Amino acid sequence: MTDAEALLATQADVAFGTPGAWVQVAALDRVAGSSVGDRAVHVLADQPVTAEVGVTLAPAHQGSGLATEALCAIVSILFEDHHMHRVFSQMDDRNTAVQNLFGRPGFRCEARQVEADWFKGEWTTVRYRGVGGGAAAGGAVGADPCQRRRRAWRRR
Repeated sequence: MTDAEALLATQADVAFGTPGAWVQVAALDRVAGSSVGDRAVHVLADQPVTAEVGVTLAPAHQGSGLATEALCAIVSILFEDHHMHRVFSQMDDRNTAVQNLFGRPGFRCEARQVEADWFKGEWTTVRYRGVGGGAAAGGAVGADPCQRRRRAWRRR
């Protein structure tokens, strides 16, 4: 059993959007149908209309637009189907590629915590980026910040 298969087996009984649970959602290459990465989703147990997300993509597929498409797809589901108020992510402050990825669908920098996380043997600075679907973001609760991008993909 591969690591991916083992992870999926542990999540077999977890419904997408279950507060408190992390769920990994595969990112597939549309042509080959093979897995190229995943999206992680965690709806907070104490704030069930807030979700944390992350994206991992195989190095060979980075820079192709797949990560942006995968991120927007999961964010759209969270806002449209699960009526989230806010979606956020946290990242190593040095990872400008990930910061740029989350900036494309409109995630704004909400906080920067200096040397806040012990990671791979060193203290790292953590940046938080988030997007709201509520009135603070100029839309109704559940508004989809990725809607414009999704329309562009459908025209391709």
